[in-house]
Amino acid sequence: MREDERMEIRQLYEAGVSISELARRFGYDRKTIRNALNSSLEEKQGARASRGERKKGSKLEPYKDYVKQRMQLGVLNAERILREIREQGYTGGITVLREFMKPLRPVVSAKATERYESDPGEQAQIDLGAFPYYDSHGQRRTIWAFAMVLAYSRMLYVEFIKAADQLHILQALRNALEFFGGVPRVMLSDNCSPLVVANDGQGHVDWQPAYLDFAKFYGFVPKACRPRRSRTKGKVERPIRYIRDSFWPVAFVDDEDLNRQVAWWRDHVANVRIHGTTHEQPIVRFQAEKLQPLPATPYVLACAGLRKVMSDCRVSWNTNLYTVPWRYVGHTVLVREFESGRLQIEYGGQVIAEHRVLSGKHQISTDPEHYKNIPRDSANPTRGKTAGWQVDPDVEQRELTVYEQIAMGGHVQ
Repeated sequence: MREDERMEIRQLYEAGVSISELARRFGYDRKTIRNALNSSLEEKQGARASRGERKKGSKLEPYKDYVKQRMQLGVLNAERILREIREQGYTGGITVLREFMKPLRPVVSAKATERYESDPGEQAQIDLGAFPYYDSHGQRRTIWAFAMVLAYSRMLYVEFIKAADQLHILQALRNALEFFGGVPRVMLSDNCSPLVVANDGQGHVDWQPAYLDFAKFYGFVPKACRPRRSRTKGKVERPIRYIRDSFWPVAFVDDEDLNRQVAWWRDHVANVRIHGTTHEQPIVRFQAEKLQPLPATPYVLACAGLRKVMSDCRVSWNTNLYTVPWRYVGHTVLVREFESGRLQIEYGGQVIAEHRVLSGKHQISTDPEHYKNIPRDSANPTRGKTAGWQVDPDVEQRELTVYEQIAMGGHVQ
């Protein structure tokens, strides 16, 4: 059968002519007509597959399983996966990769956000994000990413901290200011308890004293977003998500190793990329920032709080227990944690106990001297017990002769 006959047979068949009629018209049996139609269909499908491979890029084929595995682990950023597969030898483009990843992505709902721009040096925004991981024993744990971004340039600083408490947050904030080499005029944050005591949503914020003192030292004005409206600081909310997509998850040995990795990513990826909003590199726009100068010496950090001494001569601080001398049981003391790792407990302006800060949770630091000469018999057994009293019954007074009569078996009238 000639090629032109096969083409005509296919066209007529697609137009609705039956196989029997085609056999009659062209003088072939029905089996030959079916073979012609099947061969034409196979050629058509093969051509479509070939064009599809050319369109999608066959260069990606050896890496598709790897891409799927990474997406199952939560790595959804195409630029990050592109970097990884190029290290393995991929020479194709990112468009093909994005087309392949698109149907594999989880469906997310979008929220409307108002965007605004700031002048150079005017504002920075800070936030924390919780990042789960599994330790070497398979236990699920959490580490926190502190992010600070300059609102004008989008220059980013990120540091992982092991606790979302005031001391660790302020340490990271101090490191961020030193990294940028200056101080913005306004610092916008959310309403996390280490920084904010209360926010009425009408412009009045009751700040934690330590954070307010930190702000005065460095010369910036602290501001908090409205309660339950963290999206108002969108310039930093986006970097937290960007860290999750472009950097996390990673394998790391310890906190130092993790921060070495994120510092490399910050300097070689995050701050040199073309930003999606400004269409410039953050490192380039950073040259136009107008930050206030840093103080001559860094701020010395200490975290303080009031605690009541329990009956076992201990105070609780960040889930751990520390002893004080027994005579202060029931009193309220001031606890100070210094960034050097020293814990100091004061009463009446005098230091009554010192400990090294415990690194774990639910641990106890004990000084035997605090229990020395503790009274062992000072407890009052009657304390808290109200005494009753016993009274004599009412007895009728009678003559002695009456009792003699009863003893002799007589009756008393």
